[in-house]
Amino acid sequence: MPNRAGTPRNRAGAATRARLVRTAERLFAAHGVDAVSVRAVNAAAGLGPSSVNYHFGTKDDLIAAVLLDLGAALRDRIRANADRLAALDTPPTAEALVRAVTEPYRDLLLRHRIRGMRWVKIVTQLSLHAHPALTAAEADLPERLLAQLRRAFPHSDPERLDARWAVALMGFLQALARADDWHPGAAAPPAQELAALYEDQVVFLIGGLERLLGDTKGAQ
Repeated sequence: MPNRAGTPRNRAGAATRARLVRTAERLFAAHGVDAVSVRAVNAAAGLGPSSVNYHFGTKDDLIAAVLLDLGAALRDRIRANADRLAALDTPPTAEALVRAVTEPYRDLLLRHRIRGMRWVKIVTQLSLHAHPALTAAEADLPERLLAQLRRAFPHSDPERLDARWAVALMGFLQALARADDWHPGAAAPPAQELAALYEDQVVFLIGGLERLLGDTKGAQ
């Protein structure tokens, strides 16, 4: 007889997957995604050597699960923000666009300070190399955001716009990922300092985009 959802077996499987995800999240953030093997995740979780392969398939599938565990809600919120901007008759301002993308990161860090910091560190690592697991987790979000960016800066060269937007977001992520450098030994920075760091980075990002992209009108 097939196993039914909600039975002890399924609940045990879900608990094991959650255990592997949390263990991988901790190890990836501390040591780097590339440096952590599937064997190391299994061992740190106190499980058998084939546990990751049984529950996820491959390391990339485990990475995707780590990304989506906290990131799915963040991605969906950014997508909803982008859709709200798209529904407006007028193009978004640089500030509206930046806050639509970045506020979900702030709220994640304030709601899950320790796990949120780990997650941001992992995303930052993967973004440097356009990891396929990150690309899959983002789904169509980059295209939606670029559409609003082109509305906000219609006179910018599309290739330069794309590249500068990527650089700007990477700078934002790297700053968030290093927030705990100011508090060595602490599990996570205080909430008020995270909020202040976020606001500083947002102001910097808005000004940078307006300078880099807004000044290109009629050029190139």
